[in-house]
Amino acid sequence: MSFTNLQQGALITRDTYMALMELKKLVDGAAEKIRIAERETVAVAIGHRQGDDPLKTLQDVAETLQSGNFEAAVALAREKTLGAITWHLTLHEEEK
Repeated sequence: MSFTNLQQGALITRDTYMALMELKKLVDGAAEKIRIAERETVAVAIGHRQGDDPLKTLQDVAETLQSGNFEAAVALAREKTLGAITWHLTLHEEEK
């Protein structure tokens, strides 16, 4: 196996990682909003209504998860992962 081929494999795998990190940013942002909604809900439940309405916060999360950006991030992560798998399978076939 050539050094160039190994470099290509490393780049493909790195691209997969980067795509997953972009998806993770969106998911982490949504998770943080859910945490905020949880605190807002508890505040409403105990009579200390503070901050935004939890319903609005939850709606923001739903919009994020239904957005084109989120769908594109999922699709890119899937595509990059499958591409990396294909590259590695091809490498294994060449070694046989």
